[in-house]
Amino acid sequence: MVTLFALTSAVALADKPLATRVAKVSLAGLDLSTPEGARAAYERIKTTAERLCFQLSDPRKIDYQAVYNACVIETLADTVRRVNAPTVAALEK
Repeated sequence: MVTLFALTSAVALADKPLATRVAKVSLAGLDLSTPEGARAAYERIKTTAERLCFQLSDPRKIDYQAVYNACVIETLADTVRRVNAPTVAALEK
């Protein structure tokens, strides 16, 4: 089980408090030492990061896409680092 923390960009929300969303992603049953297991783990993490970042984004803002993309990239990087599995980390590059 890994926990994802999605944060909005502080620059994008300079006039508002930092927003956060949290979700848990189960990696149970996945062998992270295999390419298949690593790919499945990465996809689960990525899908959850995209969902959390979408919840934090505001499509009415002009910088919506940039804020959303930055959120997904930062959330993925942080989570993959905490999973601490080289096969999963290799997929991020």
